[in-house]
Amino acid sequence: MRKRPLKFLIKVGVSAGILSYLLFSVSPATIWESFLKADHLYISFALALYLAGQALSAYKWGVIAGMLNFRRSYKDFLAYYFIGMYFNLFMLGSIGGDIGRVYLLAGQEQSRMRAAYSIFAERFTGGMALSVIASLALLSPAGRSLPAPLHLIIPLGTVLLWLGAFLLPHLLRLLPWAGRIIEKFNLKDYDVFWREVRKTAWALALSFIFHGMNILVVALVGLALGLPVPLVAYFFIVPIVDVVSAIPVSVSGLGIREGSYVFFLHMFGVGTAQGLTFSLLLLAIIMVSSLIGGGIYLWTDYPIRLRRRRADLPSSAR
Repeated sequence: MRKRPLKFLIKVGVSAGILSYLLFSVSPATIWESFLKADHLYISFALALYLAGQALSAYKWGVIAGMLNFRRSYKDFLAYYFIGMYFNLFMLGSIGGDIGRVYLLAGQEQSRMRAAYSIFAERFTGGMALSVIASLALLSPAGRSLPAPLHLIIPLGTVLLWLGAFLLPHLLRLLPWAGRIIEKFNLKDYDVFWREVRKTAWALALSFIFHGMNILVVALVGLALGLPVPLVAYFFIVPIVDVVSAIPVSVSGLGIREGSYVFFLHMFGVGTAQGLTFSLLLLAIIMVSSLIGGGIYLWTDYPIRLRRRRADLPSSAR
């Protein structure tokens, strides 16, 4: 069996195994009862805020891609972003969504490597913001509920992430092989984010706003279920769950994400049934939002062209 199908099957097995364990550990009737008792107005607010956050993130991606000379309308970036969300959930996991966005942004003429760089920068700035949010939230009384090692790992990771971001251009100049790779992939202006300080700072500010909105989405779902979790706790729970679910051992974090929420919410006295209902409601919000991307892709003119004839490409796109 080839490695790629085997890896995918392993991921499916991990996701299915964790979800099955969670679902069989509680009564479906209990989950359904928790859902019926939830305040559906708060859930509606959570869905609306989630969609608004994705729209903001698409704008942020446009700011970053613009620094790499990608000229697209906000409407295009919004469409590409939601199509990527659809692929994230229903195709090849997060990498599938990112690859889809690369092809959509590059189109027939521009460099796919540069398009990928824009998405990497978008995710990296998001990680920088998320790490700071989590580190600050740990200082609250609610942070004492977390295992002691996390009080060291999270702040240390934050410092290393930000330090690496500031020092990266200087480190690359010291590595001869890095220059050859940069030239090969047409990334000679890779340091544009360090030169365009105001635009980069704006992208970082948008990252803080986006992740703040995303955390409030999660808090609204908790409020809808009446969970006894302090608001500040979500500001370190969500970043931790995001990082854990990004580990490529499951399909789009499915199962890992739900299990992590059940685990961390349990620290605040939330039972397995309510924790699982909570995580399934969040999954439903993501799925509904992602279906919008599927509709955009199927019913509009945003094709993903997987093949391009090399002879037809300008040298800047190769």
